[in-house]
Parts: sequence; structure tokens; C-alpha cells
Amino acid sequence: MNAPEKLHVGQGSVLGTLSICYAPLIDKKRKAIGTRLTILSARAQERLPVGRVLDSLSPVWPDASGPVLIAPLDANLDESAFEWQAPKNAILEVPAVTLRDPEVQGVAQRLFRDGKRLALRGRPDVPLPPALLACFDYSLIHQNEDRRKSADGTPLAAPPGVSRKIPFIVTGVQTVADVEAAFERGATASVGWPLDDAQHRQVRPLQPGQAVVLELLRLVRDDAELSKIDATLKRDPALAFKLLRLVNSAAFGLPVQITSFQHAVMMLGYKKMMRWLSLLLATASKDTNTFPLMHASIRRGLFLEYIGASDSEAELRDELFITGAFSLLDRITGAPFEQLFELIALSENVVDAIVRRRGPYATYLALIESIERSDPIAIGKHIDALAIPVAACNQALLRAMSAANTLDSDL
Repeated sequence: MNAPEKLHVGQGSVLGTLSICYAPLIDKKRKAIGTRLTILSARAQERLPVGRVLDSLSPVWPDASGPVLIAPLDANLDESAFEWQAPKNAILEVPAVTLRDPEVQGVAQRLFRDGKRLALRGRPDVPLPPALLACFDYSLIHQNEDRRKSADGTPLAAPPGVSRKIPFIVTGVQTVADVEAAFERGATASVGWPLDDAQHRQVRPLQPGQAVVLELLRLVRDDAELSKIDATLKRDPALAFKLLRLVNSAAFGLPVQITSFQHAVMMLGYKKMMRWLSLLLATASKDTNTFPLMHASIRRGLFLEYIGASDSEAELRDELFITGAFSLLDRITGAPFEQLFELIALSENVVDAIVRRRGPYATYLALIESIERSDPIAIGKHIDALAIPVAACNQALLRAMSAANTLDSDL
């Protein structure tokens, strides 16, 4: 989805019956190399044809350069998938257990011949024919089903006669140690990242780049003189370069090149400067284990903005964005919220949602956390509490993913 748009009636009629969750695919360098979408029927005991589910995503497909795995968890792989016009980066997951059925094997092979990309979900309980295995780009293996893992999680040699011919992605990780052990066993990526691992909550001193961004946020909030902002920017040449790159980008379409920091701040404006700095604060860490947290925080901010406010409600949009973007800031920076929020004053509604889990923004934050955990029961509960249509929630999620991919390249 390249630009914001409202739901069409036909599109919404299907998106309104689905519960869509997402997780990033994190590689060994802690970078997000793709996305996984899991899809369940939002209506109990309703199973849609897989082709109809896939077609419903096409108008709002997340614009992304990396692979997007699609897992329709309660839809059967059948001939309805043949008419699906798959985006180039789409990879459809096929449950290994369904491949016991020769008809499903035939559907998978025809989809592959038609140019569709496939991933194998789960470990087959019987050997699959080489011609069938060749249809899959990846295999997804739950960490508890990995035959190369010992009881204590350490890698084992491959069982006799067993070799991996398909790159594998690990699922079900609970800790950073789980992820690291999976990479030692040869995993290409992990589905998701353990955001609540205890090591993320260890107190650490602020890094120099984070301290400069916090100082700039304080100056902008206080409407400080341009000369003071300029002097602070000059303490971090890399940050100053990013600002000049931003205002000279195609998005601004300026007829002349901006080379002065003060001029760049004037062109951006204090409101946009505050938003840009908020993003940078959430992405200023050099600790690689925080990269997935940064990835999540940006998507949280954009989702809250899109789901909780209209385009005309600029101040509300900004507060919701900051609520999501700052919700993992204690884990990213290693500083407790109390210390961080002494350095930069935020509205009471934002602080209430992040720190006290109450107030008008708290349920929006709980909703995106439920989506990240792939918890359809909690998602339904929060959507009902907010009186938000399911289709609008799904559209906001996919729209946030597309917008975040653009932001990632600008930071």
C-alpha cells in the first residue's frame, strides 16, 4: 500500500472478517529482513477459501522490499489460490501436516509452477519428495521441533541421513538466548523478537547520540532560539547530516539546496522537528540487540496514529505516535521511564499510557501489543473497547507497515 486510502466496500467486507497479526523476520545481525502476517478468521468457526483471504490483502498490501510471509492459519490450501495475483515479495505458507494429502501436494506444485513463492510451515512427519521440497523458499520450524537442538538448547549434529536443503526460519522463541541458539544451529531468521527479555531492562548509561537527541527535544519543546539548536546539532555531525539529508530529500521538493543547520530547522518547523527527533531517539542506540526494539517502536507509533485519529487531528495524531514510539524507550536506552521523562516533558495522557497503563491512549497501546503477540482474543477485546471496526484495524496495521518501511530508510 503506497499511499493512505480509505477502505472500499468490497475490500472492507473481507478485511472485516479477518484478524491480522504481524511479526518481523530478524536476521543474525538483528536487522529486520522481512515480515510475517498471520491471519485468522475474526468470526468463530468461519473458514474462508484461502484464495479469498489472499485476494483481500492485495489492495492494502504492505509496500516492502523484503519478503512478506503470509500464514492463513485457518484457511485450507485449495484451488481457490490459483487466481491469486501474488505480489513479488509475497510468500505463502503451507502447513507441513496438510502435505499428507496428495491433492494439497498437487496444489502446492501447481502454485510453484505458476510463479507463486511458498514456505513450508512445520517439520514434515514423513519424508517429502524432492520435487515437492524444491517448491519452498523457506521452512519455518518451531524451536521445540528442531531436531538439531539438545535438551539444554545447544546445537546438535544433524541426525543420520538428514540434511537441510531449505533455509530455515525459527519460530516460538521466548528469549534472546533462544534466538542466539537458533542462529548457531543455522537459522536464517527468527519470527519476531523477545521484546520483554530481562536483558533489555538492564540499566545502562545513555549513549552520546541519545543524549544529544534528548537535549534537542528539550530545546524544541521550549521553543529555544535557533542558535542554541544549531550549537547542539553541531555536537553530533552525523545527526546534523541526517537533518540536511531530510530537508533536501525529494519529499520537500525544494528548488535550492539547504546547507545551513538553522535554515534546515526553519524549513522543517518545530512540530515536524519534534516528531523527527522522537523517531531518532527511538533509533539512536548502537546496541544491536535493540535494533528489533527500534523496528517495533516505529511501527507501534504509526499504528496508534492511524488507528486513533483522523487526518485533521494533528495534535492527537502526534501524541498517539509518540505514545507508540516511546513505549519501548526504557528498553532501547537502558534508562527508566522516570529518568527519561524528566529530560523531556510529555503530555499526561502519553505518560499515563506508557508508564501507568491507563488513560485514553492505553487501550490503543494494548491493542498493538496484542497484535505483536498474535493474540486474537485480546485483539477482539481491545477492538470492542475502542469501538473500532476490524477492517479499520487491519488497514491501519498494513498502512503502518508500509509507512515504516519508508521511514526506516530516512533515519
